[in-house]
Amino acid sequence: MQHEVTALIRDLGMNAGLLAMLAVAYGVATRGTLHKRREVRRARSRWLVWLGGLLFGGVGILAMMVPVTVAPGVIMDARNVVAALAGAYLPLAPAALAAVIMAIYRESLGGIGVYPALLAIGLNLLVGVVMRRIRPDFDERLGRFGGLWGWLLVLGLGSALVTQMATWTLPSDLGAQVWRQTAVPVTVMSLMAILCVGYLLDNSLYLREREVRLAQSTARLQQALAEARQAASVFTHSPATICIMKPRGEILDVNPAYCQTLGYTREELIGMQSDLLRVGAETQGDNFRLVVARAIQTEGRWQGQVQRRRKNGEVFWSDVTIEGLPDSDGVVRRWVSVGKDLTEKRRMEEAVARAAHYDQLTGLPNRRQITQRLHGWLAQAAGRPGCLAICVLDLDDFKAVVDQVGASASDDVLCAVARVLQGGADESRLVGRLGGDEFVVVIHGCAEPVEALQQLEALRVCVRGPHAVADRMLTLACSGGVTFYPADGGDADMLLRHAHLAMLLAKEQGKNRLCVHDVHREAQVQSQRDHLARIEQAIDQGEMVLYFQPKVRLADGEVIGVESLIRWRHPERGVLAPGVFLDAVQGTPLATRLDGWVLHEALRIGSRWMASGTVLPVSVNLHVSTLVRPEFLQDVQQLLAAYPALPRGYLEIELLESETLHDLSLVSYVIEELARLGVPCSIDDFGTGYSSLAYLQRLPAQIIKIDQSFVRDMLVNERDRTLVRGVISLGKAFGCTVVAEGVETDEHAAALHDMGCDILQGYGIARPMPADDILSWVAGWEMPESFVGHAIRDAFDDLVRRVRD
Repeated sequence: MQHEVTALIRDLGMNAGLLAMLAVAYGVATRGTLHKRREVRRARSRWLVWLGGLLFGGVGILAMMVPVTVAPGVIMDARNVVAALAGAYLPLAPAALAAVIMAIYRESLGGIGVYPALLAIGLNLLVGVVMRRIRPDFDERLGRFGGLWGWLLVLGLGSALVTQMATWTLPSDLGAQVWRQTAVPVTVMSLMAILCVGYLLDNSLYLREREVRLAQSTARLQQALAEARQAASVFTHSPATICIMKPRGEILDVNPAYCQTLGYTREELIGMQSDLLRVGAETQGDNFRLVVARAIQTEGRWQGQVQRRRKNGEVFWSDVTIEGLPDSDGVVRRWVSVGKDLTEKRRMEEAVARAAHYDQLTGLPNRRQITQRLHGWLAQAAGRPGCLAICVLDLDDFKAVVDQVGASASDDVLCAVARVLQGGADESRLVGRLGGDEFVVVIHGCAEPVEALQQLEALRVCVRGPHAVADRMLTLACSGGVTFYPADGGDADMLLRHAHLAMLLAKEQGKNRLCVHDVHREAQVQSQRDHLARIEQAIDQGEMVLYFQPKVRLADGEVIGVESLIRWRHPERGVLAPGVFLDAVQGTPLATRLDGWVLHEALRIGSRWMASGTVLPVSVNLHVSTLVRPEFLQDVQQLLAAYPALPRGYLEIELLESETLHDLSLVSYVIEELARLGVPCSIDDFGTGYSSLAYLQRLPAQIIKIDQSFVRDMLVNERDRTLVRGVISLGKAFGCTVVAEGVETDEHAAALHDMGCDILQGYGIARPMPADDILSWVAGWEMPESFVGHAIRDAFDDLVRRVRD
C-alpha cells in the first residue's frame, strides 16, 4: 500500500511539473513578441502562435508518458487538461495543431480506450475554444480577478465533464466501472491543474500585455516629446509672427519673429495687451475679440487682415490667423495668433496696380486708366449742360527726332512733353499717354467746344518747346484730333477712336494742326459698314440670285447668249437691282467674293442648260480688282475644269471701261491669258470713260459694248447717233464684235442694223428674267421683221419688183 501511494505521489508530481513547465515555456515564448519595431512584433506573433501549438502538443505527449494510476488497471494523465488549455489560450489553428499531435500519439499507443481518449481530446479542445470566446463576459461582470477564477473554474468543470462523457463510449460494464473509479480523481485533477496552470498562463499574458502597453506609452511619450521639441523649434525659428495670449488680450508669450516685426523685446511684450499693437483698437474696444471668439467657437479659427503698429509708430498690414488652444479639460483658455507681415506684398501689389494703370516712363495714366476715368466723367456729364473734349496728340516726325537725339534720349523727349501737358492741370483736365509718342488730353466742364479748342491749341503750341534734351534744344510739332461729347455720343473707347481718326486726318492735311472729328461722316462710314455686313450676310444666306438678259445677233436673229445680272432677293424689300448694293461693294474685299459667287453660279446654271440640250453662252460682269488678283487666272482655269461639258468660248467676261483705266498693262495681260483659256472679254459701257481709243488700242478685247445711254437717245439726238455710228466703225476697224445695249424699240434695232451693229441687247428684246424662264423664252423667240433696217428693206422690195417685171 505504501508503495502504491508513493507511486501515485510521484506520478502526480511529474504531471504537475509538466504543466508548470508548460506555463513557464509559454510565458517565455510570449515575451519573445516584445520588440520596439512594430513590423518585428507582427512577424514574431505570426510564428510564435504555431510554436505554442507545438509546445502544448509536446507537453501533452510527455503527460501521456507519465500517467497516474488511480486504480488497478485504470490510469489517467494530463493530456485532456492540456487540450482544454490549448483551446482556451491559443488561436484556433495552433490549438487544433496541439490536439492533432496528442491524438496521433495516443492513437499510436492503441488499446481499448483509444477512441474514448481521442474523443476526450477533441471535446476538451472544443470546451477551451468556447470558453476563450466568452472570457470577456466574465471580466465584464466579475472584474478581472473574479472573472479569471470564475472562468478557470468553469473551464475546469467543463474539462472534467467532457472527459467523463468520453468514457461512456466504452462497453457499458467497463464504462460504468471506469466512471466510478475516475470521476472524483478526474474532476479534482482537472480543477486543480486548470486553476493553477491557467492562473500562471493568464499572468504571463497579463504581464506581456502590461509590457506592451508600457512600451506603447513610452513610444507615445517619446513622440509627444519629439512633437513638443519640434513645436518649440517651429515657434522659435518660424518666420511668421506667433503670439500666445489670453482671450482677454493679455500676451503670454511671443516668438522672436514677433519681436523683430513689432520692434519690442520679449520682456516688453509679455503681459502687454495685444489691443495696444492693433490700429483701431481704441474705437473697436472688445468688439474685435468678441468677433474672434465667435469665429473660434463656430469655425475653429478666425482669419483676416489687421493693421498693426510697430514700436516706432509705423503702421503695417498683417495677415492673421487666430485659433483656440484647448486645455486637457477641453476648455479654451488661450489663443494662438499666427501672422505674416504684408508690407512687402502690399508694396508689390501697389506697384503692379500702378503699372497696370500708369505709364512706366512718364508716370501718366495709361489707356486703361484713361478709359476708366473717362467712363466716370461720361456718366457725370450725361444730361448736364456743357461739353467734354477728348483730344489725341501725336508728335510729328518723331522718328526723325529719335534719329537726331538717339533712342535713349528720346525717352527724355517724351517725359518733357508729358511735363508740358501736365503743367497747370487741374481736376477738369486729364492727361495720359496712350503709347509711343501718342498722348491724350481730356477736358470736361467746358461751356462751349470753342473754349476747349482754345485750351487744346494752347497746349499744342506749348509742346513745340524748345526742349533741352541731350545737350540740344529741340523744337517739336504735333498733330491732334478732337471729338466732343455729347455731340459724339459714343462710349469711352469709341470717343478715343474717333479722336484718333481725327488726328490721322490732321496728319493727312499737313500735320502741325488740330482737326475736329466729323460726326456725320462717321455715321455715313458706319452705315456703309453695316450695309456691307448685310450684303455679306445675304451671300451667306443665299439671298443673291442671277437674272439673265438675252443677246440677239442681227444678221440672222439668233439668240447667241445671255448676260448674267445679279439681283438681291431681299426678304423685306423684295428683288433689288444691282444699283442698290454694287456701288457699296466696289473697292472692298467683298467685291472679289461677290464676283467669285457670280462666276460659280453662272457656270452652274449654264451646265444645267447644257444638260437639257441648250447651249447658251453666258457673260458675267467682274470688277477689275478681281481680274488683277494673282490667283484669278488659276481660279478660272479650275472653274472651267470643274465643268468640262461646257464648250470653249462659253464663258465671257465683261469689264467696265471706267475701271480698266488704272492698270492697262496688267489688264491686257489677263485678257490675253483668258483668250488662251477660251474665255473672250468685252469692254462694257464703252464710250463713258476718258480713254476709249486707248482701250481699243492697248486692250486685246474681242467685244465692245456701246453704253445704253448713247443708244437710248440716238433716235432723237443726232450727236448720240453720230457717236454710236463712230463706235461701230471703230469696232469694225479693230476687228471687234459690237454689241449695243439699251435697245428699247424696233426703231432702235432697225437703225443699229443699218449702222452695221452685230448684236442687240435691251428691253426691246427682253427684260432680265430668272434662269428657269430663259429656256422657254429662247424657244419662242423670233426676230420681228421691223428689226431689219430701212435701207435693206427698200433694196429688198426693189429686187422683188424687178423679178416680177
